[in-house]
Amino acid sequence: MRAPTRTDPARTGAVLTGRVLEPADFVADTAAFVDVRIERSRGKVSYSFVGPGVSQNADQHVSISEPHGFNVGAATMPHGVYNNAHLHYTPEVFVCTRGNWRVDIGRRREQAVHLTPGAVLSVPPWVFRGFENTGCDDGFLFVVLGGDDTGGILWAPEVLREAAETGLYLRRDNTLIEAGNGAVPQDRIQPLSDSQLACVDAYSDAELAQRVVTGDQRRWSAHGLLSSVLGPQHAVELAPVIGFGLCQDRLSRPPIRTPHGFGLEWLRASPGTSTGLHRHDDSQVVLLLDGDWEVALNEPDQQGSERPAAGSLVSIPASAWRDLRNVGATAAHAVVITGGDGPSRVEWSGAVLAEATAAGFGLDAAGYVAPLELLGSGL
Repeated sequence: MRAPTRTDPARTGAVLTGRVLEPADFVADTAAFVDVRIERSRGKVSYSFVGPGVSQNADQHVSISEPHGFNVGAATMPHGVYNNAHLHYTPEVFVCTRGNWRVDIGRRREQAVHLTPGAVLSVPPWVFRGFENTGCDDGFLFVVLGGDDTGGILWAPEVLREAAETGLYLRRDNTLIEAGNGAVPQDRIQPLSDSQLACVDAYSDAELAQRVVTGDQRRWSAHGLLSSVLGPQHAVELAPVIGFGLCQDRLSRPPIRTPHGFGLEWLRASPGTSTGLHRHDDSQVVLLLDGDWEVALNEPDQQGSERPAAGSLVSIPASAWRDLRNVGATAAHAVVITGGDGPSRVEWSGAVLAEATAAGFGLDAAGYVAPLELLGSGL
């Protein structure tokens, strides 16, 4: 089987130190945006896990600052609290893990998308969006943003005016200004006019519906990885959602195919199963949503591993060997975010390749699982 062309020398001795964020490590930011003092928005909490995201707080805490080609954060807020209309310049993806949410599209909430646990929504750039927690007080949304530099955000003009009444403004560098004694900062961002906003994009209800993938809409592939041909010990499944990430099933199709700068897939592992040892040259973040996961790095003679708590986030170094294992007694689920618009060229360990060959399977020239008897010589 032909190995993928590598862009970096093989990494050995990769470590997870500083790359595992458990829920107990999450650092909340209650002053990330200009609207936090508006009455309907009091209680908003934001998190910056990988990259700075679009926070406007100059004192924000970024847990992992290494560029990944995308940003990962989160939002949570009590029932009924609202995140006001704003616009992004790169794709924004919501992964709902707890509670019920309504995401409004349009400056004046012209359209709405409802999210329940397990749903993924890709909000396109250049449309206004806002969202409200319509469920339990501990609702939680992971948020993935395209690009290392997202370009910040653009607020609806009425939001800036309301924020000004509370004494908060935005500087032209998109950071917050605290104005005292009724002073109006000279270097503030001015609210835009209706005519200036006339070029903002719009999507039909049908187009927005195509950007939502709920739990019962996932299409699981039992042959998403080469290791899946090796028997029950590697019976993990992939369900692509956005773009072309790791999946090596040539018949699998992601429901959302527009370029995001990253791919997003669900990973499901039965008790006692693992992905098998593999690596690729793309950045990767794994959201360990439930179950008992073990994340192992490096080849067996140098291998180290951690067992993060459910709900944790793990950044895996590009080019490092890795194996994701379910060490619990119940099925485990994760969301895998892989940098680039893919597909990633996955390289498998010699042991996996040898077992796959013995089972009569390999990878074709495009990197998809196929019977060896149908592949040309030299593959």
